[in-house]
Amino acid sequence: MAPYVFINFRRADTGATGPHIDTALRAEFGTQAAFRDQRSLPAGRDYREQLERGIRKCDLLLVVMGAHWASVRDDAGRRCIDREEDWVRKEIALALAYKLPVMPVLVDGAKLPSIHELPDDIQSLVHQQVVYFRPHQEHIDFPPLFDAIRAEVPELRPVRRSREDGGAGADGGTTFTIDRMSGVNAIFGGRQNTINDHRGNAAAPAPDPEDDDQERP
Repeated sequence: MAPYVFINFRRADTGATGPHIDTALRAEFGTQAAFRDQRSLPAGRDYREQLERGIRKCDLLLVVMGAHWASVRDDAGRRCIDREEDWVRKEIALALAYKLPVMPVLVDGAKLPSIHELPDDIQSLVHQQVVYFRPHQEHIDFPPLFDAIRAEVPELRPVRRSREDGGAGADGGTTFTIDRMSGVNAIFGGRQNTINDHRGNAAAPAPDPEDDDQERP
């Protein structure tokens, strides 16, 4: 089985950031590189078994956390993370129990909750090394996120798109790989473009996320 990253997130906390990271990982490492519940679950199967299998087989769990991650409440006023049937909690607990790498991704300056804010089965989450991500600065924050993922899962390889890979873009034009150009103008497809280098390793903006899981709490 190809290596992949399981993306754990709560929409009520970080909105579309989880799907956005999912889309970016598949663009960077290939379509099989990420697992995200509603996109990855096959129809006609018990979703509970599929989620547990997805955790068991993954190489890394990303926990996408915003400022309200520990305080989101259900309709009854109970914190979601306190519910034993909460799948955000269960996915983390399973990964920790399986001794898998668990990487919190703190969004827009969020901080890890204190150990006293967490249920017993996921309290070790506070000891995991974190990475930081700002959706509005994705061109800066995606490269270190990708590097951190590759450090844990070295089998993941960036997808290279260049002339050697066939060269055809989605519109039938030629796809070029350009390295370390800064503040220059170039002509592609009859249109002038300005290219800027952000410290030499900035990632291109990710495609728009597949927004198919509006019902995830």
